[in-house]
Amino acid sequence: MGNVDYHDEMFWYRCMIFFVVGLVGLASQGCVPNSSPSVEHHRSSSLTSNLKKTTLNACLVCHSTKEMQRGPVLNGFPDWYLENQLKKFQLGYRGKNPNNRAEQLMWVAMNKINKDSEIVALADYFSKQKPEPSLRIIRGNVDLGKILYISRCASCHGLEGKGKREINSPPLNVQEDWFLMDQLRKYANGQRGDHPRDIDGVIMKSSTDDLSLNDLRNIVAYIAKNLTILPPLQKVGPTNN
Repeated sequence: MGNVDYHDEMFWYRCMIFFVVGLVGLASQGCVPNSSPSVEHHRSSSLTSNLKKTTLNACLVCHSTKEMQRGPVLNGFPDWYLENQLKKFQLGYRGKNPNNRAEQLMWVAMNKINKDSEIVALADYFSKQKPEPSLRIIRGNVDLGKILYISRCASCHGLEGKGKREINSPPLNVQEDWFLMDQLRKYANGQRGDHPRDIDGVIMKSSTDDLSLNDLRNIVAYIAKNLTILPPLQKVGPTNN
């Protein structure tokens, strides 16, 4: 496979439409409460009781390997990061950019979940799942990517890509390479990190302003080869193994 640019986001449309339809169905059946209680911050097995199976199944249509055209698998992402991002969608800090159609659909979907405890439960569920094997499809120069990663990324995401919770910096070693590339490209072209209340996103956007697409590919290729903990289904890139 050659270099992949994700300008065509129809696959996001398809999977997110399934998600939205599923959640609309929940609302019509009275499964989504209208109240908005305060977020429960304790993590325990009791969180499961706050997570409706129908809601989880709606998420898994896109965020699993059940479909060929899908969103990112969220297994192994830390609960604090997932909860933070879901709240950003709910509050409109993400999902309002008309040029980012995938996030717009996610924002619509999140507006169907009004109960904060369900957001906490979703984040807790995915954080406890074992990361899925993934295809590696991004080609790049690993040596150049390492230089860029150490100089531009490691201070926030760590030398091993494990992230730093104290500065809300997510791990990169559990993310699929195509998704990393897609998100970095969106930061670079202003499709993500444009809301002033999305502080972390604004920082990421400014961090990618002067990076080319080749720079981004090289960084992702380095992460995929040397930092990821995802077991590969197939190694396609990088170019200088």
